[in-house]
This record gives sequence, C-alpha cells and structure tokens, in this order.
Amino acid sequence: MEGLKIIPVPLLHGKLPILGFRINGVAYLTDVSEIPESSYPLLQGLEVLILDTLRPLPHPTHLTVEQALSVMERLGIRRGYGTHIAHDLGHEETNALLPPQVRLAYDGLQLDF
Repeated sequence: MEGLKIIPVPLLHGKLPILGFRINGVAYLTDVSEIPESSYPLLQGLEVLILDTLRPLPHPTHLTVEQALSVMERLGIRRGYGTHIAHDLGHEETNALLPPQVRLAYDGLQLDF
C-alpha cells in the first residue's frame, strides 16, 4: 500500500527477542515484557499505541497494567489500548481506573485512523 511505512520494533518476551510493529502513527506491541531503550526512539510521536497489558500482578513474559501505563506515559501517547488481557482483569472496573486516553481493547474493537 502506497504511503504505508512499517517499522519493526525490537522487544523482549521474557528473554526471547521478538518484534512489534509501527505502522505510520500506530504501534502494535503484544507479548512483550520489556521495551529496550534502543526501541523507544522508534515509538516517538505515536497517535495510537496498542500494548500488552496482561494483569496487575507481575508476569515473566508480559507487561502489567502499571508497566503498560508507564510506557504510555513515557511516550506521551494520545490514545492507548491495552491488549493481551488476562481473563481475571475486570474490563469495566479497570477502564474506570485508567487515564481518559487509555482503554482496554476488546474482541471486535475497530479503530479508525
């Protein structure tokens, strides 16, 4: 597709190196437990970040809610969506605690860009 710029973003899933992707002003980073410092410049100026947000408790291969929010705050995102959510993370209860520009994703969610 003309004008579509896809940038692979190096990430970690535990100790395993993986890739997320930035497509123009949107980044999709799932199955991630850590974003290396060298990847942050690739994520500057995002309009939307879709980010692994597994649960409140620590996990060896996924970000917690607090860690995901910290990444979103550091990047100054305009809109953020938590994904790869554990079944025990209450959707509406969690959304009520999140900043207004951040929401948990859900099956069937469609975003317009």
